[in-house]
Amino acid sequence: FSINSFFLKSNGKYVIAMVVCALVISFIDSQLPLGVSIGETYAILVLIGLMAKDNRLVAVGAIVGTVLTLEGFYISEEGVALWIVWTNRLLSIFILWVVAIFAFVQIRFLEEQEESEKTIRAYELLQQETSYSKVLKEIAILSNSSDPVEEALKQSMQKICEFTGWPVAHIYITHTGEDLLNSSKLWVLEDWDLFKEFKEATENMDFRPGVGLPGRVLLSKKVETIKDLSKDSNFPRASIALKNGLKSGFAFLVLIGRRIIAVMEFYSKDLLVKNTKLTDFTETLGFLLGRPFERDHAGLRKEEYENHLRRLYTRMKAVRDEEDSEGGSQRSADNIHDKLR
Repeated sequence: FSINSFFLKSNGKYVIAMVVCALVISFIDSQLPLGVSIGETYAILVLIGLMAKDNRLVAVGAIVGTVLTLEGFYISEEGVALWIVWTNRLLSIFILWVVAIFAFVQIRFLEEQEESEKTIRAYELLQQETSYSKVLKEIAILSNSSDPVEEALKQSMQKICEFTGWPVAHIYITHTGEDLLNSSKLWVLEDWDLFKEFKEATENMDFRPGVGLPGRVLLSKKVETIKDLSKDSNFPRASIALKNGLKSGFAFLVLIGRRIIAVMEFYSKDLLVKNTKLTDFTETLGFLLGRPFERDHAGLRKEEYENHLRRLYTRMKAVRDEEDSEGGSQRSADNIHDKLR
């Protein structure tokens, strides 16, 4: 263990402050009569160690103060009885170490308090993770249920609003082969009367890439947040939103694979702050919420296929009936093929 390594491991500015104070106090002590001790002022060195929250600096301050107090006996001018000199200096050393002990106790208290705060933060993070996982699980169940797509989406939006405390949720649907968002007219509103005007204005607007909050999501293909609607120049519904008490907006994509199906938007009465966890959470939600659409589309394809099979069966039945009426053995394979087309 070297002085240099100690200096590097400790906070440099506190070490420098201790050295300067020690030299100044030692110089003053040397100019005073032998019977006058200012050794208790070396407690400043201990307090500097306490400010650094470093037990090593507290100990060094107390030791240096003790040594310099004793040294003052040899460099101060004579003037009074030795018992008075030693009484003063030993009393100064006692005070110095009492202060050091209190400093050790205080640093220990601060360390325990810091550990306690870390434990509390860790517990809060664990609760947050549990909450996120719970919402994801609930929405995953809704997304894979047999409920109609509209019902699954509405219940999912309700879950998100309950989790975040946001009072407004709405979803836009994309047009196939066209960069245009239309209102689905699916809403979750905390107060239907309060947000009636905002709802009506939204349903009368379509959004192209880059326009408004949903358009920005469509253009950037990632989560978008408007922290303060009153300061955003690219939000056409700003005046109505502010009138209805809305201050911030949040939106994310709903996807089937890489295909954009919809944009889900939410609004808050409070100013939103950056939340990386929430961003990651909603990106995952975007894929989960694509499942009802995917299931719905698959259902439509299945229905179309079943209709085709029914039409084909009807045609085949008509051919058989015709064969029976004309003497089936006389019909050619080519004519049957023509009927089935």
